[in-house]
Amino acid sequence: MSNKQPIGLFDSGVGGLSVLQHIHQLLPSEDIIYVADSGYAPYGCQNEAYVEQRSRVITEYLLEQGAKVIVIACNTATASIIEAFRQQYGIPFIGVEPGIKPAIEISKNGNVGIMATTGTLSSSRYYELSNRFGHSVNLHNQPCPGLADQVESGMIDTPETIKLLESFIQPLLKKQVDTIVLGCTHYSFLTPLIRNMTGDSISLIDTSRAIAEQLVRVLGEEVSQAQGNVSYFTTGSIIRIQTAMKRLLGQEISVSSLNV
Repeated sequence: MSNKQPIGLFDSGVGGLSVLQHIHQLLPSEDIIYVADSGYAPYGCQNEAYVEQRSRVITEYLLEQGAKVIVIACNTATASIIEAFRQQYGIPFIGVEPGIKPAIEISKNGNVGIMATTGTLSSSRYYELSNRFGHSVNLHNQPCPGLADQVESGMIDTPETIKLLESFIQPLLKKQVDTIVLGCTHYSFLTPLIRNMTGDSISLIDTSRAIAEQLVRVLGEEVSQAQGNVSYFTTGSIIRIQTAMKRLLGQEISVSSLNV
């Protein structure tokens, strides 16, 4: 792997920006290509064949651009395809998955809530993950249909988002969870809202930083302070995603159209 080769990173939309921020902070000299597959989002309510097909198209585009490693910044896509892609393609893949293990390690009462998309919670990978680590605690799965869509539209603190989020948080609070896993990269942007609803006594597990740290270990390179370039692409509406990115990141982002 060469420093001149970019890091490829993709998500069904803007959720992967939560991972990208940490990667850029830890590896500022790296060039990064970010693809938001917004034209085919959301992944969370689709079947695995659909997610696999879209992930393959994006992966092969990133390989054409010379990507030396690909970060799948989407829990649903990771659950569906990462093992197959690791075997098929000749570069490292780093994925995201619900942080069940760290949640179990810090839970005091053994009640852990998992907020995720329906696709993630129904995947075989999540089933294996929960069986491997969840036998000693009560895992309370909370599907959150529509929540990623709110983030995708940049609607973080609107009444609609707050009402929807409350409908997912309240059942977990009634089950007396002391730890909540944010099992979708989109949910990272809702952390302040979630914290307002849960209070400080409940721990929130977000693996975005851990994914960036794993990337540093995989690349095994010295961190340079030189400034790399981040290129943004979308398969959907440029105006829509630029608007959402501005709301989420607080700055103007130039996004190019990608027809794949």
